[in-house]
Amino acid sequence: MSKSLLRGIAVIAFVVAVVVALLLVPSHHPTPERARNDDPWVLVNYNPNDKYGTFLANGFFSTRLMGDGIGSQGGRPLPCFAAGFYDEEKLVPVPTWSDLRFYDGRTRFVVDGKADYKQTLDMRTGIFTTYATWRAGRKKLTGRIQILVSRADPNIALIRAELRPNFSGVVHIRAAETCAEGSLRKLHCALIKLAGGKSATLTVYQTKHSKIALALAVSIPTMVSVHKNARFEINKLVSLSTSADADRARKEALEALAGALANEDAAIERHIKAWEELWKSDIRIEGSSKKQQQIIHSCMFYILSSVREGNKWSIPPMGLSNNAFSGHIFWDADTWIFPALILQHPELARSIVDYRHRTLLGAMKNARQFGMPGAQYAWESGYSGLEVTPEGLPYRHERHINGDVALAQWQYFLATGNLDWLKTNAWPVIKSTADWWVAKAKWNAQKARYEILQVVPPDESAELVNNSVYTNAVAVLNLRIANEVARILGERSNPQWAQVAEKLYIPFDATARRFIAFDGYGSGRFGSMYRAKQADPELVIYPLQFQIPGLNMNEVYHNTFRFYAPRVHKGGPAMTSSVHAVIAARLGDCSRAYAEFVKSYKPFIRGPFNMFNEKPSRYLENMCFLTGAAGPIQAILFGIAGARMDYFGSSELTFKPCLPKHWKKLIVKNIHWRGKTFDLTVLPGNRIQIKPQIPDA
Repeated sequence: MSKSLLRGIAVIAFVVAVVVALLLVPSHHPTPERARNDDPWVLVNYNPNDKYGTFLANGFFSTRLMGDGIGSQGGRPLPCFAAGFYDEEKLVPVPTWSDLRFYDGRTRFVVDGKADYKQTLDMRTGIFTTYATWRAGRKKLTGRIQILVSRADPNIALIRAELRPNFSGVVHIRAAETCAEGSLRKLHCALIKLAGGKSATLTVYQTKHSKIALALAVSIPTMVSVHKNARFEINKLVSLSTSADADRARKEALEALAGALANEDAAIERHIKAWEELWKSDIRIEGSSKKQQQIIHSCMFYILSSVREGNKWSIPPMGLSNNAFSGHIFWDADTWIFPALILQHPELARSIVDYRHRTLLGAMKNARQFGMPGAQYAWESGYSGLEVTPEGLPYRHERHINGDVALAQWQYFLATGNLDWLKTNAWPVIKSTADWWVAKAKWNAQKARYEILQVVPPDESAELVNNSVYTNAVAVLNLRIANEVARILGERSNPQWAQVAEKLYIPFDATARRFIAFDGYGSGRFGSMYRAKQADPELVIYPLQFQIPGLNMNEVYHNTFRFYAPRVHKGGPAMTSSVHAVIAARLGDCSRAYAEFVKSYKPFIRGPFNMFNEKPSRYLENMCFLTGAAGPIQAILFGIAGARMDYFGSSELTFKPCLPKHWKKLIVKNIHWRGKTFDLTVLPGNRIQIKPQIPDA
């Protein structure tokens, strides 16, 4: 055999060996199968540099999570938030409680990007896990870090690291508690001895202006001796409490921490069982892709994470993932998120409507500022309910918010039948908003009608207009609701409610037999090339279900939808397609309803953890837009499943489904309606089955 041939064989052998070796080297880059991430319950990330991350929360407090798997990324602490933790009416971050760092003495262990890496968010249990190797020079820690924010114990969170070292020695543990600069001041910090010989660090903070106290109690070892290849465990247990009284916050945080420390495994079990209880109310799709089922679960998961029973706070657009828009409360909570909760989680939906009752005094102050009676709910509100929309912005005149608030109050009563709540909580809100509309509506003697002038409609691009059809229609609805509640409770009604409701102008094109968006629509800058920011006149169809006596409303709805749906800007917020899905389903166009349902989530999902973006653009990386995430849920419940509330007729919840042809079955678990609980199954041919749930003995 020639030398040249031998050299050729050697070269080939070497190349083969290199290729085989490369194939055997573990890589954090996913294969196509791994990258699909379509498990219905578990979200998976294989990239330690994922720029979107996720968040964990229990309706009271939260943490952001990125590739490091803890409350920091590359040494930079990530923000954490607590419901209602406002200063100067702005939601401010709480101390970063979720940080956890390991050192070999001086060098920090960081994620080894060349080793196997995987993160999972199990939506069934609310547990986030990072599997990785953390390296400091030649020293390695291999294993997993898990983190949860307890669904069962609202003040508790736990980080558990289970690691195996490739060395023997000491691992030092540090955890930063970084605050937003300028928002908090530290009142107290001490090492506290607890029962059983355990200790904790207790730090008490206070917001600089609102004087809300926050107590943070943390139990964590500062170092641990490790042995080569021997697994070890580190637990960081955290308790967080807020109160107007610092002593109360301190006491609550310590008591919660002591209770969890007594049995950490039991605390985890309670957390898992609490999530199991929430997931008894589920939406299950048979015949769709696993990814589609996953999307529904992730939308539900993130909403459930930002609200809890017994809470007195509403939900900002980004929930507890971020304090965008200063964490203010908009109509997003009442009109978009509330309906996604009310049928399956009325106990959680209540916090949204109760927030409006709690901030009624602030809304009444807003009205008095303009010489108006009743209540003027803020377009943006925080701690007090006062108007905090920045001065000079036209959105201060987005007055349909009053009707949005009143409608959600009425929907909660329709769903629960709770007369005591209607009298004590809802009635003051509904009455006060109705009184405000009476003053807001101006009589036009020439046309013998009431009008509402100079308001911003849901299509905010229009800015100030006269007679917004949605605003006027929701005002009429508010006034009618007030009369109906007065009748139910035997309360005295304002005679002007009925008078204004009857004669308030509803812009309508009698020739085309459709609603008109507002005065001047169709001419000037609102001509044929104009595109609305989001759905607007369509909202008169749903959620308002507005009726004009003597007209064929099915025809009016069809004409309105067909005309306005194509005239919405394609780059607008996520809610448009979800409301279009409901309307299409109610008009019997199941193919269109399904297409709009897909459009309500597909352009907005970001990253492996399905973070929901506000618009199709890619600029929101560190927040989850819950207003949009509620859209696909509404599209299914009130569109495809066909649920309908009758605002002034029957007290029953009815169903007229519109099942997509390729779906074999849709199951909505644990629907609650006026003390009854049942499962709804929609079958091909839009046949329905209702199975009552038998209460536990």
